[in-house]
Amino acid sequence: MTNATRACDRCGADISSLHGNARRCATCPTRPRQEQLPTRSCESCGGSFTPKRRDSLCCSRPCNLLRLNRQYAAVEKAQRPEQVCPGCDESFTAWRTDQKYCTPVCGSRHRARQAIVYADLSERPCQRCSTVFKPKQSTSVFCSRLCSRRVSYARYRPQRVAAAVAWARANPELRRAIAAQYKATRRAWEQLNPDSVGVDSREWRGLVRRYRHCCAYCGGNEGGIHMDHVIPLSRGGRHAIGNVLPACQSCNLTKGAKLVVEWKRDGAAWLPDMKPAPETCLPLSA
Repeated sequence: MTNATRACDRCGADISSLHGNARRCATCPTRPRQEQLPTRSCESCGGSFTPKRRDSLCCSRPCNLLRLNRQYAAVEKAQRPEQVCPGCDESFTAWRTDQKYCTPVCGSRHRARQAIVYADLSERPCQRCSTVFKPKQSTSVFCSRLCSRRVSYARYRPQRVAAAVAWARANPELRRAIAAQYKATRRAWEQLNPDSVGVDSREWRGLVRRYRHCCAYCGGNEGGIHMDHVIPLSRGGRHAIGNVLPACQSCNLTKGAKLVVEWKRDGAAWLPDMKPAPETCLPLSA
């Protein structure tokens, strides 16, 4: 057969214009078309896929590499001797050359126990109130959560005040609604509590003059003089002259709805750095 009479081995088409070594035309496949293989599950990730080869075990090359790595790790693990875990004293076969513990959780617990054993838990003074205490952690520098919160509040007080002022200016209607709800609640307490006869302005001025325009708790007058109920209205106290005392802004806000015994026990306003020094008399503010 000459080049002029060459034909395709499959379809018999003329291939004289192709290369001399060509045996098939461009439209005929080099191999006979195979049937589509059935779907199977990947041995690495467990997902289903349609294989292109009969010996395909994984859906992709990364999954196949992961399968081979697992097989290699299993062979290496079978050849390694067993060792004792220092955390739980149980024997195990390590899957890494630098592995010391049977599981990461066991290692974390053992290191935590060792840290507690070698931690410095000696008594130390509090950085805020200078009270000597025994810490539960080596990094503790405050005697209580109250001292920690006070220091944190003093550090970020300008940012918090600025954020509160910005919120109040951005939400004036909501602020007025909250204030009206608070006033209505206090009015209900005053009316429902027994023997709430009210506080006359003359009696209140006389009581403030008796305490020389200073706080009855700490002796200061920073932030103005507020009317504080010794027994809070929310706990059944009377709104009468016998249940109120003049208090500075700090004492009134820190006392809140607590009794004097509870407030003093908490120690929030009885530390040296919380007691404001007596100053000149300021205008009254109820």
